[in-house]
Amino acid sequence: MKTHRNYLFFLALITLIALVITGCESNTVAGLIVSDRKYTELSDLENAGQPEQLSAGQNIYASVYFIESPKGMEYTSTWFINGNEVKTDTEKLPTNRKGIIVFSLEGDKVTAGTLKFQVSYKDFILASKELSIVEK
Repeated sequence: MKTHRNYLFFLALITLIALVITGCESNTVAGLIVSDRKYTELSDLENAGQPEQLSAGQNIYASVYFIESPKGMEYTSTWFINGNEVKTDTEKLPTNRKGIIVFSLEGDKVTAGTLKFQVSYKDFILASKELSIVEK
């Protein structure tokens, strides 16, 4: 009887560890807007509309709302224009469990074409967004 109880405890422990490990790789992005505005408040981010196009030469911001993330979790942003990588940056979540990180792309790197933004954790792409960049 004691052997069965130990076996069940061990099996339950292994199952719990497997669930925790699986949860760490799950998508933690709950909102994403790529725009010429920074959104640092959740209510503003939720009410914002995603523009279909932005202008070349202006700063662009990706406001990303994360959930189920511990404080200090590192996320990497990658910006592409016409398929060419123009910037990679890593930021830490400033709050515990949920919060917004604003990634930025400087205007001198923003040229006409197709802009793609990706946010990832380790090698797992959590979210991406594409939009057009037009000349002013």
